[in-house]
Amino acid sequence: MLALSAAAPIQAKDDAFDWSGKLQAGYQYDSNVNIRELDQNTERSDQALVTEAQLGLQWRPWRKLEVKAGAQHSDYAYQEFTAFDLAITTLNGEVSYDFDVVKIGMSRHDADAKLASSDFLDYQLDTLYLSRLWGKQWFTRFAYEDTDKQFANLSERNATAKAYSGDVYWFTPSAKSFITLGYTDHDETADDPQFSYNGSTLRVRWQTRAPLWGNEHTWQLGWQLENRDYVQPMPDRNSARDEQRQSVQAKWQIPLSEAFRFTPKLEYVDNQSNFTDVDYQETTASLNFSVHF
Repeated sequence: MLALSAAAPIQAKDDAFDWSGKLQAGYQYDSNVNIRELDQNTERSDQALVTEAQLGLQWRPWRKLEVKAGAQHSDYAYQEFTAFDLAITTLNGEVSYDFDVVKIGMSRHDADAKLASSDFLDYQLDTLYLSRLWGKQWFTRFAYEDTDKQFANLSERNATAKAYSGDVYWFTPSAKSFITLGYTDHDETADDPQFSYNGSTLRVRWQTRAPLWGNEHTWQLGWQLENRDYVQPMPDRNSARDEQRQSVQAKWQIPLSEAFRFTPKLEYVDNQSNFTDVDYQETTASLNFSVHF
């Protein structure tokens, strides 16, 4: 549900101060409406209106120091399963310094999630990272993440987590295409031990930009494999819960003008587990219009 992670490296502008924003609205079909954080899935499909707004600020008081701040709000309003309506507001800040040999940065994300208009989850993510651009075609990023989750009505699921991640990017000489390979080791401790787990995630992503119909289009393909091994045996069972989650995603960004974009997106998830409630498959398809400024 909450995806707070680093995107592809972006070349910062030389301006001392810059800002950007995005407004987006679209339609999403979901073959299996669910809330992973609560181990709930309906095994039924629905349609949702999806809206999103983003604002980002960037300040460079001098060349090697960069300060960023941002805000984002997203809203999923389902046609039938209104109890699964989800609204997430995220505030973030980041400061980094480029030492030439390596860039060191720290960031903070604070997310507030509401489910069916009621308080659901507060999520905090602190990250310390090191990154480096090796020439013009290789980029690496290593990070330590500290997470705190607080549920409004389910204190037994409150948890803290520590994670270590590494990502390697390879760019084509034109820098219009790249492939990235990443790995994360995640250790989560919940107030109730039955929700504590050790996990790992392997991810691969490919992205390219190319001219089509007089404009430059962007295509993206991604694959991710996540494993979770829970620490404590499930109630009334002798074995501990385990999960293996594979997902495949495809996205196509079509420019309609300098500011407007149309983005079809398709994702398939196969979540396998010895816990029946979270053994399921899900397909989501969405069409989104956005304006960038």
